[in-house]
Amino acid sequence: MSQGHPPSVFLALCIYVVEFLTGAIVMSFEMLLSDHLAPYFGSDIYTWASLISTVLAASCVGYFLGGVLADRYPSPRVLGAMLTVGSVYLLLLPSFDEPVLQFFERHIDDIRLGGLAAALAIMFFPVMLLGISSPFAIRLLLPSQHNSGVVSGTVYGVATAGCILGVLGTPFFLIPLIGPRAIGLALGIVGILAGVVLIGAGAAMREDAPAPGDPRITGQGQRKKIET
Repeated sequence: MSQGHPPSVFLALCIYVVEFLTGAIVMSFEMLLSDHLAPYFGSDIYTWASLISTVLAASCVGYFLGGVLADRYPSPRVLGAMLTVGSVYLLLLPSFDEPVLQFFERHIDDIRLGGLAAALAIMFFPVMLLGISSPFAIRLLLPSQHNSGVVSGTVYGVATAGCILGVLGTPFFLIPLIGPRAIGLALGIVGILAGVVLIGAGAAMREDAPAPGDPRITGQGQRKKIET
């Protein structure tokens, strides 16, 4: 995306919706993993401290990484690819989460450290990839610095609203209705769909971009020359 050209309304809407879904997925995943860790490490304050600190650490790395990638590759397709990879992980998680939890339960005597290690092993990678989305979204939505406060505030506000939905919706409604396994699969599918939408929107944006020699570009150049 070239500097100074705002994104289309469709692309901006896609990015904001994806931000909302990403926030919901991360928090729902945290609520879900608390249910997975409880049989092995309990559900006391130490387990929740492990979960929360893991989410914060992964988000921290994701924010830094997202900022670097966004400046180097400012394309919705790159963001969509990162979200897709993280969501595929969520789909595959049921195939290996129990062996991982059992491994840490058997090899770490301290239940507090065991829970923290298990949370890091299972949660860090996907949450880091999902955490890339916020700085990336700001970069894609921000053609200039004139409205940087509005754009960044809206991005984080929308993402936080999704977090609230994930925190309340998962234990209050989803777990009683469909169970943890189905929730994990649903989170992965929703994340993959969001990534695919961004990849498609990025491809459409590239096709609509004027090529060198296009009258839209040459006309702008001629007008600039006339003005000078």
